[in-house]
Amino acid sequence: MQSGIFAVVTIGEHRLYVGEVNHLKSRWRVMLTHFETGKYPHDALQAAWNQSGENRRFTFHKLDDLIHDHQLLRRSQLLKDLEKAGKKLAI
Repeated sequence: MQSGIFAVVTIGEHRLYVGEVNHLKSRWRVMLTHFETGKYPHDALQAAWNQSGENRRFTFHKLDDLIHDHQLLRRSQLLKDLEKAGKKLAI
């Protein structure tokens, strides 16, 4: 069981949702199931999923991916969001 920080990025809308979970490996699969059934507990992210319809472009990233990919949108905003969540990163 691997814990970790993850982000879901909505491509084209420039939105980044950051979270922390105990089961990182299976998180994306579980999230997709919740999205499809309309039961994801984060209202804004579920709404974004619902509104995107057939044009969904969501991607899932682990913290290591985010730190090393300088092309991900709004990296500085990600760092601010992580700090708000009480996570400090040494980059």
